[in-house]
Amino acid sequence: MSIVQVDRLAISYAAGKRSVPVVRGVSFAIEAGRTLGLVGESGSGKSTVARTLLAHLRTGSRIEHGTVHVDGEDVFALSPAGRRALRGGTASVVAQNAGQALTPSMRVGEQIREALRAHGEPDGPERVLELVRLVRLPSPETIVLRYPHQLSGGQQQRVAIAMAVAARPRVLVLDEPTTALDVVTQAAVLDLVADLGRELGVAVLLVSHDLGVVSAMADEIAVMRDGEVVEHAETAALFAAPQHEYTRALLAAVPDGRRPGGTDHVPETATVSSAVASRAGRTVGSEPLVRPVVTAEDLVIRYGRGLPAAVDGVSFTIAPRETLAVVGESGSGKSTLATALAGLVPAESGTFSFDDGTVSGDLREPIAGRSPDLRRAVQLVFQNADTSLNPRRTVGAAIARPLQLFTGSSSRERVGELLSQVGLGPEFADRLPAQLSGGQRQRVGIARA
Repeated sequence: MSIVQVDRLAISYAAGKRSVPVVRGVSFAIEAGRTLGLVGESGSGKSTVARTLLAHLRTGSRIEHGTVHVDGEDVFALSPAGRRALRGGTASVVAQNAGQALTPSMRVGEQIREALRAHGEPDGPERVLELVRLVRLPSPETIVLRYPHQLSGGQQQRVAIAMAVAARPRVLVLDEPTTALDVVTQAAVLDLVADLGRELGVAVLLVSHDLGVVSAMADEIAVMRDGEVVEHAETAALFAAPQHEYTRALLAAVPDGRRPGGTDHVPETATVSSAVASRAGRTVGSEPLVRPVVTAEDLVIRYGRGLPAAVDGVSFTIAPRETLAVVGESGSGKSTLATALAGLVPAESGTFSFDDGTVSGDLREPIAGRSPDLRRAVQLVFQNADTSLNPRRTVGAAIARPLQLFTGSSSRERVGELLSQVGLGPEFADRLPAQLSGGQRQRVGIARA
């Protein structure tokens, strides 16, 4: 018997005086112990559908018609108390960014205890440690005493999973659960979720744009486009013989080295001109480039006196029209290097310079000490679009701000042009970040940069 039943669901949201449809006639069911993968491009309605399993809609959204049943209950017919019992009790969610989902001022053990207490579950120390062991975190007795910022991204994600399964839910919603993780940590989290699904017998809805992740976890897949399910089939059958043109296009867009079931590698046609492999903050190897715009030599970056270097002796160059890829596991120093380039983290020693023939400067200078031209020349697209956009300012205002700052003018036409360049369109200028999907918010960050 199906634990989840979604029948002809249609959702719209208000955009000024208009009503914009975002989900159109979606139907599916999920049985206990099975996983449904919901895939599609950003803005296709995946996350909107996923949230309905917890009776949640974005501000301004409404159900036009259709129903959502979880464990036999019409979730939108529940009382406020019934919805509180549903969320985290009958159905739980593991969000894309675990760091955001955890309270920074509470120790890990107390956050797990709070999840247990909220649903009347035993919340003693042994039960908390049992959940920590269940998600395979090392040194449980130590982990429960730490704060979220003292954990890696993968460890934070496992804490979020422990909280999600604390009250023994019947349904688990995974919304892009591995986006922020390196491939090694991602594989471990995927194995963990698959094992928990089998052990606990829950119905799992996996929302992802990553076809490799979906192929490894899902028993069946529903492909969404423009709010509709255009294809729904068993995973093996869909990958072997996709029926819809859009599904075939999705599969064709996956680089050969990342095809489901294949081994990841950089394809021969990649535009990466050289690569720096980073481990423990040290350069493993690099290929020098000519006419560098950015030059780094023996770069050392640390977050405080007496602390180990986050980046230690790294050297590289980047030339015009060339891309340098910095890869490595969580904590290897990749993001530290990127934020130092943007001036958000100061370099302790080494050479770090910028010169494109028009603008030049010392990149060891923090952002406040850089010239306006250098600040304009080096822009950063953040990993997490959710926290890099002001939730109270429209998309158009976010993009107009750097235009006004660096050029002195910001026309609506130029903002619309930039939105079109990232595949959104001028009509997105009046929307708030909350009215966009994660992928759409990331495109706004790119347009702003």
